[in-house]
Order: sequence, then C-alpha cells, then structure tokens
Amino acid sequence: MVDLGTLGGAGSSAVAVNASGQVVGEATTAAGQGHAFSWTRTGGMVDLGTLGGSDSLANAVDARGDVAGSSFTTGGEFHATLWRT
Repeated sequence: MVDLGTLGGAGSSAVAVNASGQVVGEATTAAGQGHAFSWTRTGGMVDLGTLGGSDSLANAVDARGDVAGSSFTTGGEFHATLWRT
C-alpha cells in the first residue's frame, strides 16, 4: 500500500492506473478545489490543472501516460479534457 498524498488539501481519490503504475484521479488543493492529478513513483503527485475553472477530474490513463477526464472552463462549463504527456 502506498499513500499517494494530496495537492495540499484534505483528501484524494485514485480512479485509474496503467500497466506502468501511473495513477490518476482527483485530489484537493490547499484552496479546497478538486484537481486532476497524475502520480508516478519517480515523480510523485502532479497537479494537471484545469481549463481555467475551479475543478477537474482524471478518469483514465493509457499506456503512453495520456490522461482523459473533465474540467471546468473559465465560463463555468464542464468539458471533456485530454492531458497529453
């Protein structure tokens, strides 16, 4: 068992893992927002950010490490999102 940590907030949730052991999900920031993250053993937890809005969520990760999920935009809309590595 490995504690992946948070992005400075109170909690995190892992949603998917690929064959390389890269984990993605959502973690709270110190400001209380939920942000998509990617975690690797060598790099730790990385905040994937948003499309300008408050929150984002990672739902899947492929073999290359590309992450699919969703994010709020600056206009408050919720959009499908792809983070390329």
